[in-house]
Amino acid sequence: MVLNSSDSHFRWSFSSLVARIRLGARTVAIPAACVLSLSLAAYSPANAVDGFTVGTASAGSTPHILGTAMQQLFSEKFPEGRFEVAVTGGSIENSRLLRRDEANLGIVSITGAAMRNAWHGRNLEEGEAPYKEIRTLMGFVHIIGHLIARPEAGIENFGDIKGKRVGLGSSLRTSALHEPFWRSNGVAWIDDVEEVPLSSGDRYRFLAEGRVDAALAWTVGTKLAAIIEEYTSAHDAVWVRTDKEAMEEAGLTVFAFEPGSLPHLDFRNYGPSLTMSALAARDDMPDDMAYEIVKTLHENIEQIVLLLPAVRAAVENPDVFTSSSDPFPYHPGAIRYWKEIGLWKSESGN
Repeated sequence: MVLNSSDSHFRWSFSSLVARIRLGARTVAIPAACVLSLSLAAYSPANAVDGFTVGTASAGSTPHILGTAMQQLFSEKFPEGRFEVAVTGGSIENSRLLRRDEANLGIVSITGAAMRNAWHGRNLEEGEAPYKEIRTLMGFVHIIGHLIARPEAGIENFGDIKGKRVGLGSSLRTSALHEPFWRSNGVAWIDDVEEVPLSSGDRYRFLAEGRVDAALAWTVGTKLAAIIEEYTSAHDAVWVRTDKEAMEEAGLTVFAFEPGSLPHLDFRNYGPSLTMSALAARDDMPDDMAYEIVKTLHENIEQIVLLLPAVRAAVENPDVFTSSSDPFPYHPGAIRYWKEIGLWKSESGN
């Protein structure tokens, strides 16, 4: 028996959404709202990975590439199943799909501000309850924050950016991600600098033209974002030195970058996790299904790395797979697998 919630591998039609239950050679289409009681019954240890729909993000994004890699892997391992990728608006939409039983899995920025707010019931649509039923299965990759500057700007340490023109993001989401990072390094977001809100593309063009002194930067795991890699290949760059101890005291997850690991980096520096991309499900997903999904992904993670090299950082540092996703708990089925292979270190994640 296979549960599916879309006829397209890459796009949902919400107005005519139906769920399909394949019964032998016969397929019956029924309204999605009627499927809730059947969907969970469709999963059992014998057919735990017969099919799923995973919510991702925009086509070509990191979550979408990850979801596509998952689809290819499970289709190969379970050829009788049907595995689908949904193009969505990202973490919150994926969580809503999970809550409405229109997706079985979602790739979400589990530790990002939007998801934390959703857990606490903040910034939701009218009538929405807090997202208390979302559970983490495994972490894949951390988005790590950095600050990059022009050599002529005289910026070496974080405090040096005070009073400087800094290329920031153009959305509140960017502010929510980076503000704790800046605060831990003794700089007030926006108040201590001359703010220049810019899109990612304009940010590095302005930096190249000397119209800003510094700009936000990030790595996906240890892999530099392509737009920043392009900038550093054509221009000298200074990676602004951060305070490891202060960031850890602020509760941030901190990663080390050795000299040479980033273009023009000639000292050991540290970057905080801005958010973690993780695989999530509902709390009522059967334990056996959660276990099998995590087991299949982990045992075949090299196939995921082929399409998304940034996941290599988790292979090299396996604690990423069970990184804390506070406030969202891990699913009991996932915890069982991580305990079996020795990667689970506490009841709240690593």
